[in-house]
Amino acid sequence: MDSLQETVRNDIKSNISSFEESLRTRLNDAENAIIESSRAREAMVAGIITMRKSIEKAQRKFSRSNNVDDLRNTLLEVAKDISRLKLANDKISDSISMVLHPNMSAVEAVEKFAFDLQRFAGSWERIGREIDQSISDLCDDQEPSELVELEAFISKQGYDKLIQGQVHSKSSGVESE
Repeated sequence: MDSLQETVRNDIKSNISSFEESLRTRLNDAENAIIESSRAREAMVAGIITMRKSIEKAQRKFSRSNNVDDLRNTLLEVAKDISRLKLANDKISDSISMVLHPNMSAVEAVEKFAFDLQRFAGSWERIGREIDQSISDLCDDQEPSELVELEAFISKQGYDKLIQGQVHSKSSGVESE
């Protein structure tokens, strides 16, 4: 019985540890992705504001000097920066996608935990049946085979006829003579 209790305790403990680790990993990954995404988006917004100011400055300069080359160079630099921002945004989207579609969601972690408990319960039941069978084997309520053999010997010898009336009355507490 101690081994069954220990087995159940150990199985549940390891299963809970695995379950907690799955949830902890899920939450940590989500938290990290959300924080990184937020930081990256803030940096992107700051970069976009800077690019917009750069374009406005180039426009003002162009309106004073009519130098198309300076405006074109500024716009080309902004276009390169926009491409870099789009790549960064794609990485952010991929990171967020991993959070939204993880290898194992919280629901899947719960389902796995429940499934593992059911699987373990099968082995616990088997151990429980073995315990019950062992108890049953040790609690033999049958007459000892030696007693059966002795009664058969007495009967075979015919002695049971000699004591038949007296044995029943003595066993009930009444002596007959």
